[in-house]
Amino acid sequence: MDPRTPDALPGPSLTETERWTLAAIETAVEGIATISERGVIEYVNPAIERLFGYTRDEVLGHNVSMLMPAPYHDEHDAYIARYLSTGERRIIGIGREVSGRRKDGSIFPMHLAVSEVSLGDRRLFTGFLYDITDRKRHEERQTQLLQEINKRNREINCLYRVGEALRTNEPSSETFRQAAQVLVSALSSPYFSGARVTIDDAVYDSDRCQESPWSLHADIVAADRKRGTVQAFTLENDALRGDALKSERSLIEGVATVLSEAIERVEAQAKVIHASKLASIGELAAGVGHEINNPVNGIINCADIILKEAAPGSNVEKFAGLIRSEADRIATIVHNLLTFSRQEKQQHSLASLTDIVDTVLSLCHKKLDKSNVLLEVDVPENLPRLYCRSEQLQQVLMNLIINGMHALDEKYAEAHPDKLLRIQARTHTVGTRPGVRVTVEDHGTGISDAHRQRMFDPFFTTKGRDKGTGLGLSISDGIVKAHGGAIECETQLGKFTRFHVDLPLRPEHETVTERSISGLRSGMRRKDGAGG
Repeated sequence: MDPRTPDALPGPSLTETERWTLAAIETAVEGIATISERGVIEYVNPAIERLFGYTRDEVLGHNVSMLMPAPYHDEHDAYIARYLSTGERRIIGIGREVSGRRKDGSIFPMHLAVSEVSLGDRRLFTGFLYDITDRKRHEERQTQLLQEINKRNREINCLYRVGEALRTNEPSSETFRQAAQVLVSALSSPYFSGARVTIDDAVYDSDRCQESPWSLHADIVAADRKRGTVQAFTLENDALRGDALKSERSLIEGVATVLSEAIERVEAQAKVIHASKLASIGELAAGVGHEINNPVNGIINCADIILKEAAPGSNVEKFAGLIRSEADRIATIVHNLLTFSRQEKQQHSLASLTDIVDTVLSLCHKKLDKSNVLLEVDVPENLPRLYCRSEQLQQVLMNLIINGMHALDEKYAEAHPDKLLRIQARTHTVGTRPGVRVTVEDHGTGISDAHRQRMFDPFFTTKGRDKGTGLGLSISDGIVKAHGGAIECETQLGKFTRFHVDLPLRPEHETVTERSISGLRSGMRRKDGAGG
């Protein structure tokens, strides 16, 4: 006979109703246990055995607290005593979620409902228990999914609001500040204390931003150059560990990407507009240059006539010579302007670096004198000659000198012992080839890291609209690279800037025609067999 059937149970014989009731309890899915007023287990059904891992014999006669984890294990008897003395119901007839402890020590959630039974002068308590682990897991998953959906909605709304602000307005201090505010509102974690957007050294904080040593950040990159960062500060360093803030990192990167694309788009549009303006100016300048040539030639001819008729050493000869010299300068400027507007191809030729430097200084010495700039030139005459386009290298040197002069004027409005511009040249190895290095150094304002990253970008300038187009360094970089060289910059903000122009003596990309002519000339022989 099955020991779990009612017939197998000890005690007096049972009525049919009692057998039916006991059979229902024994086969119930829920765990059912009966305890005395002292908390001693008097009965458990098989479901209890399955639920807790104990056999019936292992629990009968023991205190029910053996099925409970702390603190319920230690306080259960006090709960019963309080109820018996006060009659206050906290779980009896109500039911609630509690924790159970299995035989192997594992803890699991369960629902417990307790009823009270009076048998004569005895009171028993019957507990109905069932495992709610799956339900709890399902509820937690639902809560997690809902939180994830809410978080995604905040992120999408954040990116939309930042994108919409940039779509309807050009990037500005207000849109950057708004981006920081929208970002911090979208970050759900309580660890965050504020957000910051940094663009070209300008800082835009969200409201009540509390800066800390710890932050999540992403770079703002436009035209392959870092322009700034998007940061979200955290109150604790531990918050940055692991994948706990994975979605927040993704959101910060998304905001940085939106800002990067907006800045790049606006600057690309500005470059197109600026290029169109310059093209128009170039066409106008070419026309004006042709018109200027005729009166300038007239001035030169008149000055020559006066010089012939003037007495040697007289003021007339002196001023006529000055007129002739300045008219020649105008003619040279017009010639260079026309050459630039026609983009004529100048051939490489051997040139002395000393001559190139002297030519440039002859054109800008008056500007340097007017700005009270102290000039130091250290260019040895015995340097090897360069195979180059000398007028292009003159343009490079002129651009660097003008930039240095502007930096000095910005730092020193008047004459000063440190208002110094130094030009130096030495032999130098360019890659694996022999060459020269020309250094233009000023003791001016220096260049910030943000500006240094962009200084070779076309149209980028920190000067006012009437002082520069932002093309000087870009053009110079292109010219030097076309000669097979490179430009390097050393700078310290507020102290100095050094531009090093490294030029090989002979470019690697010398044309086939030039090599052929060179080879033909070296191979020519006179009739007598001597070299040509």
